[in-house]
Amino acid sequence: MSVVMRSAVLGLALAAIAVPPAYAEDMIGVDWSGGEIKQFVDQRKAEAARGAAPQLPSGLDKLKLPVLAFQGAPDLVQSSFPGLGPQPMGERAVHTDDANPVWYQIVDTYGDISVSVAADLRVQHKFDANFPVYGAPAAAPTPGAAPSAAPAPGAAAPSDVSVFDSTQEENMEGTIAEYTITRFGVPYTITIECTAATKARCADVNQVAKDSELLKIIAATPPG
Repeated sequence: MSVVMRSAVLGLALAAIAVPPAYAEDMIGVDWSGGEIKQFVDQRKAEAARGAAPQLPSGLDKLKLPVLAFQGAPDLVQSSFPGLGPQPMGERAVHTDDANPVWYQIVDTYGDISVSVAADLRVQHKFDANFPVYGAPAAAPTPGAAPSAAPAPGAAAPSDVSVFDSTQEENMEGTIAEYTITRFGVPYTITIECTAATKARCADVNQVAKDSELLKIIAATPPG
């Protein structure tokens, strides 16, 4: 299966996951008290007071967790484009559920590289034998599951970067790099998928880790 096709399948699978009622109230607690969130909210208020054009309505503002994403192409993506031309423009797809706004996935596609950021407040590390799990490779963590080695609270750098290629999955044409960071008490899973033409980029774990510093809050609506 190609990496691009895998991205589409996993995006649809994430949207299709249904959490049984027994686990529906088992949620990760969000720490809304951090200065980064306050700065973001204050900036939005200041922009509104100056009469700046309001942000377009987005389902992301309804989410019960801060939304992290890359504002512009990560350096790994930019370095994959030849020359010093304009910054590559990606196509963004947003997946969430207005009826249960406790998870999201944002996928930015730049030609042969896609970058996904996902988080889920539903604690999914307690499963019975009949719990449905869709699409994710066995070695990769399920969005929303407790990370195996989370960095200190508030840290931006990932604890480690995992790389998956044909040595882990037969007939896999490209490469996937994945890591989890914990901010505001929430684990965020970042997945970079490269086709066969760009798989060396995903294998550059140092650059993948460095790019985590570019993750910014793009939406945050504290309770109350």
